[in-house]
Amino acid sequence: MARPRTVLIHARQALRGCAVALALIGALWRTAPAQAAEGVYVPGQAAVTGFSGALRPAQIQPGQDPDAMTFIDAVGPSLRVIDLRRMEGPPEAQLVGAPKTFSINAKAVGQVFGVALDDSAPPNIYVAASSAYGLSIVAPGKDGQSERVSQGRSDARFMPGQWGEGGGPGSLWKIDGANGGVSLLANIGSNSGAALGGLAYDKTTKSLFVADRESGLIHRIGLNGADLGSYDHRLAGLPVIGLAPAPPAGPPAGIGSPQFDSAQPATWGYPPPERRVFGLAIHDGRLYYAVAEGLRIWSVGLNGDGGFGADARIEIAVPPAGGPTEISKIAFDDEGRMFLAERPAPTGAQDFAALSVPAIGRALRYAVIGITESKQPIWQPAPDEYSVGFPGNLRNDNGGLAIGYSYDMRGNLDPASCGGFLWTTGERLRETKDPKLAARIGQPDATAIDGLQGGAVWLIRRGDEPPLHSYFIDYADAPPDASARGHMGDIAILRACVQQAAVVTGRPTLAEGATPPRGGLAEGASPPPFRPPGRRACDIRVCPLGHQPCPTNQVWILSKNACGSGCAPPDVLVNGKCCAKTDLQPGGACASGGPSGEVVKAHCGTTQTPIGPNNECCENDHIYTGAGGQQACCFGALTNGKCDSTPNQPDNLCPTCCAKGYTSVNGACCLVAQVTNSGVCCPTGQKPQTDGSCRKSGKIPKITQCCAAGYVPTHGGTCCAVANLTSIGSCCASAVNPKDRSQCPKQFEKTFTPPKPCARGSLRDAKGACVSRTRSPPPPALVPLKPRAPNACALDERRNRAGVCVPRRPRQIREPDEEIVVPWTPPPAIRRPIVCPPGWVLGPYGKRCWPLSRGRAAPVYMGPGPVYIGPGPAGPAFHSGGRRFACPPGMAPGPMGRCMPMRPR
Repeated sequence: MARPRTVLIHARQALRGCAVALALIGALWRTAPAQAAEGVYVPGQAAVTGFSGALRPAQIQPGQDPDAMTFIDAVGPSLRVIDLRRMEGPPEAQLVGAPKTFSINAKAVGQVFGVALDDSAPPNIYVAASSAYGLSIVAPGKDGQSERVSQGRSDARFMPGQWGEGGGPGSLWKIDGANGGVSLLANIGSNSGAALGGLAYDKTTKSLFVADRESGLIHRIGLNGADLGSYDHRLAGLPVIGLAPAPPAGPPAGIGSPQFDSAQPATWGYPPPERRVFGLAIHDGRLYYAVAEGLRIWSVGLNGDGGFGADARIEIAVPPAGGPTEISKIAFDDEGRMFLAERPAPTGAQDFAALSVPAIGRALRYAVIGITESKQPIWQPAPDEYSVGFPGNLRNDNGGLAIGYSYDMRGNLDPASCGGFLWTTGERLRETKDPKLAARIGQPDATAIDGLQGGAVWLIRRGDEPPLHSYFIDYADAPPDASARGHMGDIAILRACVQQAAVVTGRPTLAEGATPPRGGLAEGASPPPFRPPGRRACDIRVCPLGHQPCPTNQVWILSKNACGSGCAPPDVLVNGKCCAKTDLQPGGACASGGPSGEVVKAHCGTTQTPIGPNNECCENDHIYTGAGGQQACCFGALTNGKCDSTPNQPDNLCPTCCAKGYTSVNGACCLVAQVTNSGVCCPTGQKPQTDGSCRKSGKIPKITQCCAAGYVPTHGGTCCAVANLTSIGSCCASAVNPKDRSQCPKQFEKTFTPPKPCARGSLRDAKGACVSRTRSPPPPALVPLKPRAPNACALDERRNRAGVCVPRRPRQIREPDEEIVVPWTPPPAIRRPIVCPPGWVLGPYGKRCWPLSRGRAAPVYMGPGPVYIGPGPAGPAFHSGGRRFACPPGMAPGPMGRCMPMRPR
């Protein structure tokens, strides 16, 4: 029987990884323990947010829905600090056991997504309440105890663990960088459930910017928690470019209203797409923010005091994804390139499995390709994309993204390489159905990883190439949950650059659309004939369909059907084109996925069709006609031509049946992970043992040690291989049965007893038996050896200090410089081996000859141990450990290449 997901969710509580402070007995902590003098975070580490997990009941009655009795794990980690400084080797798609040096649980801060770091010493961490993982509510049941409900009612309240103690949907939390103490910094607005979005820290004004997911406002918060003003995109952004302000929405339906449904995200109080803001970033004196409508990135200038300017503008419009998404993270590298991460829409899953629409999240990059006369940047029309994870179409991003340091070939962080690595959060990152790919990446027990993926910034996606040159890190350090989707959040990395980052001047210029040859033109040679630019050239140049690319620093003016130096008001610049107000409307030439001549177009797969106002790609068997007669995309495949309006709902249960993941035990339904081999269902708080009994799990200690890659900490504080770990947290002597992880294999149940030491005068031989000590046998007779020159190494080899040919180390991977053309040079000639004359021997590395002289060492390698090579001027001559020496009569070579008196035998 396949391993059920419920077993893994139940096991997560015990296996959160190194540095997790969990206590199930006594009062649950709110503030984390004090850390070392350097603080809870140091530059080069990552502050990561994620869903804290869920706990299922151990036993239910037949016909009961286990989802109704599943609750948020309040002691699971909502924030973790992950050490990224040592990766233990080059990136080869391996799972790295990076230490988790600090954690904060859901009881302290609730469910959070946005995360930011300030520039204090040590830096403080800020996190914002989020509904990205869902909204869960409870209400009093018939017995007076709280039970989970889906529909709002007057006595409903949010489930414990949804928000932190004393907080709510608008809570902004501060984690002290010196001691890890948690405090409520501010409550943003009068949020009723939609909560907050992205966070951005402005080091110039020492203030935080946070997006309100319910009102659509962007608030500026001081580090003391004071509200320093807000920005309304509806009134200050849309009218600036000539668009009518979006009408204000009515009051959202709170959890006290029957219109609220925790399984329907449309009832959670989100504003209309034209004023729904998520991702934020500060760059070059401007605040960049993402709006859901058309997946557009806007920006507005910031005054010297941090206030908002009146110069809002559209920067780019992102091509639609394969389903409903929003840009949840914006970041910039040291070259001014913009990086974007998508967060798929929430699903409202009641089983806490697929918390967001799976396999559509992208990680994108835009570069500036020119500047207009008004000093507005011209962004490349189509983005560069990164491969995230191995499943599906390599789009498994969960909405988090950050730029970090690069690494050397040993996997150690290079503090001199500032901004060369891209880290993203994702789901099922190492899972693949390709057997050849699975064999290449290895670690078969660590595939469906929810956590981080890191790779070089320059390594963009090329076709369907998977991210083989990447590192992967698990967030929870628990057995992988193959059904989990959208469990990861945002990521923040603080970089303290020790030197100025290298600046790339830009891409090669295409004169009149022609592509120069790689080696350039010889003097007096004629240029090649003009060829229409390909898709790649038009992705990084302003290249209208059917026309030659515009010259550098020029854009395409739709009204004039020609290139120009800028856009005349009221036209606005979007993706290198000057667009009128009508062009920005849905279906216009500058709308996302518009008609022929559009700014951006959805590159849908062969089994997909762009539908809806934003032309989102949808699988053909998921398309249906909505209530208004418009085409819509279903979460899953249609059933009898209809879409289930309540996706991810539990299966219908018969009155006498047990739910999935449960089995019948004595007339009740028991969680499979709680059943002993004697058929007993262990109650909550106890775990089945190999002898058929149940034993209290006890409290989980605060684990302080970190385990190596492929190992996780256990209840006893020791490290155990993932393949040897049972579902109850016990470590077996060998790998457990993957179909039944409840117990160790029976052939290894006996406790291992170390062998007793051997008696005095005895020693243990190679077979492990004790044998009597005997006098060492005499050394074998010396065989004369004629010195010879070593063979020449191959072109891809080098000679080490011992004189052995070894493979050359691969050079450090770096981003290729597209402007420098290196001419081809023939390989060097193979050097012939050196043959020394009589009385001479090869010197170090076989490059020259050394004379033979009495008592003088000649550093030449001749193999291990003293080797006789013939008579010398004063006695026999030997080579030992790469040295040549001669001993006088009555002397023999000894340790360390010295002559020792010969003992009579």
